[in-house]
Amino acid sequence: MPTTPPAKPVPDLDSIANDIAALRQDFATLNADLRAGTAGRARSMAHDAAEQISDKASSLYGQATAQAAAGAKALSHEVEERPLTALMMAFAAGLVASRLLTRRCPRAPQARSCGVC
Repeated sequence: MPTTPPAKPVPDLDSIANDIAALRQDFATLNADLRAGTAGRARSMAHDAAEQISDKASSLYGQATAQAAAGAKALSHEVEERPLTALMMAFAAGLVASRLLTRRCPRAPQARSCGVC
């Protein structure tokens, strides 16, 4: 007589559903932890980058201030040494600036304004 193998027990569907729900909850918790960790690392990296930029800006500001002070001192010395030349250079610079900044009317090139412009 042929023997039939013993019947395998069918897993309980409720226990499978409970296991899937537990896995979903674990995955959601893991995902939230990863996101929080990633956000924390990104925040830390951004903070470090901001500190580096701030330090570099402070350094550049210090260098620019030192160069400006040296330039002002050199200009002051030059004015004291050659006052007439400095006066003529200032006059020439003002004349060039006034020519560049004066607005001419395109409708009446000889006049300063045509009344419309």
